[in-house]
Amino acid sequence: CLKVFAVVLVIQLDRVDASECELGEYPIGAECCPMCAAGLRVFKHCTANSSTTCIPCVADTYTDHPNGLKHCRKCKLCDKGANLMPEVACTYTKNTVCGCLPGYFCIYFGTEDCELCQRYTVCFPGTMVKERGTKTTDNVCEACPPGTSSTANMSSSCTPWPKLKENGLVQGEDGNSHSDSSVATIVGAVVGSAVGTALVAVGLKYIWQRRKRKSFGGQQGQALILTVENGDQTTLPVQESSADPEELKPE
Repeated sequence: CLKVFAVVLVIQLDRVDASECELGEYPIGAECCPMCAAGLRVFKHCTANSSTTCIPCVADTYTDHPNGLKHCRKCKLCDKGANLMPEVACTYTKNTVCGCLPGYFCIYFGTEDCELCQRYTVCFPGTMVKERGTKTTDNVCEACPPGTSSTANMSSSCTPWPKLKENGLVQGEDGNSHSDSSVATIVGAVVGSAVGTALVAVGLKYIWQRRKRKSFGGQQGQALILTVENGDQTTLPVQESSADPEELKPE
């Protein structure tokens, strides 16, 4: 029993309590060793005759404060299943900071950064964005007031219904507030009808002019001679011939 007590007493005397070490030191055996700086780790503890030997952390590991660690800490991985992505990359002296993917906002924060994200609400046509979402809050949508509408997602405002005064057509306020399709259809029909009428008129005029030119052209190639019959002068057309004039002389 005395031997066991003596061994325990020697072991306790060989150990140093952490409270006995100075700031920036860590206890190891009977020594208070200097700590390694952030970004480094202990390769070899100090002895009575030598100081602590430190080496840098390797890739994807870090130490963010002075330490007496034999191994660097592993960098945090952002969980894609929780809609996370690295917001600040890990370095030798700082752990990864996770944030939300584009189009998401954080709904649960851990001790250091976000741990779960949710997709933003989309404000569809017929509504407008009342409040834009932030990193920690969702979008707030609001229905368009009567007589107004929006035609795109995430519209910042609503616009009045178009009115067709030229044709005596006025869009009422009882129309569908999330679409201007009825008004657009009426506008398209009116414009299309006007364009169609104009094209038909141009086509008819072109055909008439062609026929007129053809009729006038049929009289070309005829000579006009003046004859006197019963005291009246009459102009008669004479068909031109391509025959040789010598062939037309009487024998």
